[in-house]
Amino acid sequence: MSARQDAERKGSQVATSWILGVVAALLAVAVAVVAVVIVMSDEPEPPAAAPVTETVMKTETAASTTTPVVTTTAAPEITQTPEPVVPAGSPVAQGQPCLASEARQFKTDAAGNSLVCAPMGAAGFSWVQHGNDDGGVHRIGEPCDPAVDSVSRDPSGLAILCGGQTWVANP
Repeated sequence: MSARQDAERKGSQVATSWILGVVAALLAVAVAVVAVVIVMSDEPEPPAAAPVTETVMKTETAASTTTPVVTTTAAPEITQTPEPVVPAGSPVAQGQPCLASEARQFKTDAAGNSLVCAPMGAAGFSWVQHGNDDGGVHRIGEPCDPAVDSVSRDPSGLAILCGGQTWVANP
């Protein structure tokens, strides 16, 4: 073997050793990162049945050595947001209590009667019958005629009463 061939072989061995050293260092860093992520993770592990994707890449060096590199990616975890609980309204029946959030709302009872949730002072709120709804829309403070006006709606659809000479929210 000539000196030149011997030098080329040694150079090839050095290059191969250097490449394998770099690959080993990269694998060591990857293992360290995965270990840190596992230790630092506050989230529970995904279920065992979660799909996992593995990608295998092969790198070839000058000496035709094949080194597999495996990357594993877990499927994203799916979380469900609970539906907000919305309290049901009170049962609509004349004389029955209603919620403060239902105040001045028009509702219909099981018999088809139109009722309004009205404030009853210290007793809270109750469903009550109301006078004839004029079908119009008025603003609180606008003039009304108590001889012909009884109940109407404000622009937001809530009940208002003709109280004397003006529309009012409560009696």
